[in-house]
Amino acid sequence: MTVHDIVGGTVWIQLMVLMAAMMFALFELFFAALGQRRHFTTRRRLGFAACLSVLVLPLMLPFLMTVPYAAQMNVTDAIVAQYLKGNISITAMEMSAFVDTRANWVSALSSGTSVLAQTIVACVVIAALLRIGYLAMNVARIMRAVRGGWVLRRTRWTRIVVSPSVTVPFSTRGLWRYYVVVPQSMVMDPGTLRMSLGHELQHIRQGDVDAEVLLSLVSPLFVLNPGYWYVSGRLRKLGELSCDRAYLAKGRFDAHSYTTRLLNIAQRGMANHGANHGANPNAFGVPLLGRALPWRGRQSMLKSRILEIAQDLDAPARDRRWIGAVLSLGLAACILAGAMSLARPADWSHERIMLSTVVNLERIENLNTLAQRSW
Repeated sequence: MTVHDIVGGTVWIQLMVLMAAMMFALFELFFAALGQRRHFTTRRRLGFAACLSVLVLPLMLPFLMTVPYAAQMNVTDAIVAQYLKGNISITAMEMSAFVDTRANWVSALSSGTSVLAQTIVACVVIAALLRIGYLAMNVARIMRAVRGGWVLRRTRWTRIVVSPSVTVPFSTRGLWRYYVVVPQSMVMDPGTLRMSLGHELQHIRQGDVDAEVLLSLVSPLFVLNPGYWYVSGRLRKLGELSCDRAYLAKGRFDAHSYTTRLLNIAQRGMANHGANHGANPNAFGVPLLGRALPWRGRQSMLKSRILEIAQDLDAPARDRRWIGAVLSLGLAACILAGAMSLARPADWSHERIMLSTVVNLERIENLNTLAQRSW
């Protein structure tokens, strides 16, 4: 495997993540346009379907490209066909340069001959290293909280740890078991402790902790990809909203006492933030108060959750699994079709052969024109 192959694969997977995020965003707009945005679990399943589709693309795309109609779905060939019909008014060499844009960029990044290519590679490497350092710092915070605390309860796969170094409960996992870490001050409030443990255990049951760990692990690869941050942000918010609804549906707390305890935990966390600054992890864990929304902060996330809980009291929404399954399959099909349309065909198509012929004729005409002028 050459450097060109590695760079080409990296560029391709970045484009696929961005495309999957755009497809997911279109489905999100579809829910909003129909007034169905409060189906949090269904939307969350769509986000997982988008991630899974990108994950299986390298395995499925070679097989899909052997399908007879795969060549007909290629976007580049469709654009070239419109040019050959005279619907696009540019020169043949300009169209050829447009068709080869991705290949030219991959070659430039692989060789590193231009200043722009060197700058892009340097930015990607620096951002990835900074992200790895950030993740290592958060792993150290989690290990400090777990090792510095004491086990309140243990099961085969879960440990509940009371730690003096954290201010907000969170859940995480190691290689073999899950951990729910709660502040030491919360032990004196049994009701809040019970609510916090129930909420975090619900996160574990519905797979939010596993998703958070996986999203954190792959984040250095996509640290500069806006599609990754969009999908991961939506999954985190939808996970919190669906967790609130699922836990309240168990009937162990009413909505008023639940939201009141959330606000009390937030106030305690802010009051103790100075004394335990930097003790709470921001990666590899699912905090009780949720992750901060981009450009809006953690308070906005908490406000959104409380408003949705209040709205559930007036107009409860129910998610149906079969609808989520059908929409997830539809989204996966759209992503796979999009990948097929953007993939480079193994053989030259009729349109590309015709374009190459026109480019050669245009070059010969330019040479003849220059020769006539020289005389």
